[in-house]
Amino acid sequence: TTTHPSCREPWPCGRLWGAMTPARAALLAILPCVASSFVLRRPQFRVAALSMVEYDKAAKEEKAKNLLRNLDEAFEYEGRLPATPVPAAGTSDDFRCGFVGIVGAPNMGKSTLLNALLDTDLCVATNRPQTTRHSILGVLTTEDCQLCFYDTPGVIEDPAYKLQEGMMEAVKGALMNSEVLLVVTDLFSTPIPDDNLFAKLKKSNRPTIVVINKVDLADKVNPNSEENDEAGRTITVFDAVARWRELLPDATAIIPACASEGPEDVGVKAVRQLLTGGPDVPAAIRDLGRPIPAMFQEGVKFISNEEAKGILPTSPPLYDEDTLTDRSERFFASEMIRATLFEKLKKEMPYCCEVRVTEFKEPKPGDKNPMIRMKATILVERDSQKGIVVGKGGQMIKDVGVDARKKLEDFFGERVHLELFVKVEKDWRRNEKKLQMYGYLPSKK
Repeated sequence: TTTHPSCREPWPCGRLWGAMTPARAALLAILPCVASSFVLRRPQFRVAALSMVEYDKAAKEEKAKNLLRNLDEAFEYEGRLPATPVPAAGTSDDFRCGFVGIVGAPNMGKSTLLNALLDTDLCVATNRPQTTRHSILGVLTTEDCQLCFYDTPGVIEDPAYKLQEGMMEAVKGALMNSEVLLVVTDLFSTPIPDDNLFAKLKKSNRPTIVVINKVDLADKVNPNSEENDEAGRTITVFDAVARWRELLPDATAIIPACASEGPEDVGVKAVRQLLTGGPDVPAAIRDLGRPIPAMFQEGVKFISNEEAKGILPTSPPLYDEDTLTDRSERFFASEMIRATLFEKLKKEMPYCCEVRVTEFKEPKPGDKNPMIRMKATILVERDSQKGIVVGKGGQMIKDVGVDARKKLEDFFGERVHLELFVKVEKDWRRNEKKLQMYGYLPSKK
């Protein structure tokens, strides 16, 4: 006689067991395996009166939690996003944390804005469109919140080759994974060129802040220019705010800014306080100057600190408080060299170039002359392009090396020895395997 876990009365099994004499040996042989399986799958908490489906689901969830804990213990390295976030010491129950996706058309100043918000030159920024090719994480941590920014490539309506397709996948990934959206445009209300992507953004039902960047251009615009006749184009801050309120009526706020002025720009300060929830959001908004109609939703005159704190979800921090990004030093070194190519080379040449850091040696402790020693290869698609990058008598590659080295030394705070090489990788922008190798496309298993 046995007792079923969900029953109070004995289970009459004696006669049934007697009738099963021929099968006893086989059943006894497998019984230890069944018992062992039951113990492994049973959750640590009591599962009473559950149906078999509910029990199986609970067991799988507990097994998944244990697996995540084991992964966290087995893999530990700087910048790793934990599978099971644990509140940092000193964080409160109302700590807020979330991902903020920065999106917009090319050359809107998204990277410049992120650098200003972080008060750190994390992302390379040039006056050329499509400088950013990857989605780059930037982390801003305060006493009561953590903002995890995604700087994304400029949106392209019709990607011309595999590289641009990969760039647009990065944008879509940021949109999908972000709790808050930061849409960056300019004084002229340059729209997001992909209608389908903009429609998804509009229907996302996530807190959205629009930044009207480059408002300093208002004093330089020729009001009589024929360009002003383009549909949707604006040349004043008031018109730009009104235009974007029409495009995104549910946007939490539309803030004019000049990101190139850095972290002290009043617009940048207002955006930062809106996202962090203080210390004084109303004062930051007043610092913008004369109130602009349509800056906030209909019927809203200002946003309080408490309302701003509702933009981010309540969550423990995902990164250590001193984490700035999850990208490696090699990655940023390659980005700085590539940015120098954008500055030195003309027309379409920089878009054909990729930079791979092949050697990165930090100085050893006790070195009398500490220096980072670095080797990097510039990849181009044609022999003719290689000649342009090298330059007559090697002058161009020399100039690129000198300027890039200055950027690297400013970034790393140490002397840098840089060697540059140029190599032809035919049609690398269209080669799926190479783009996977360079991190532009996910690897296929």
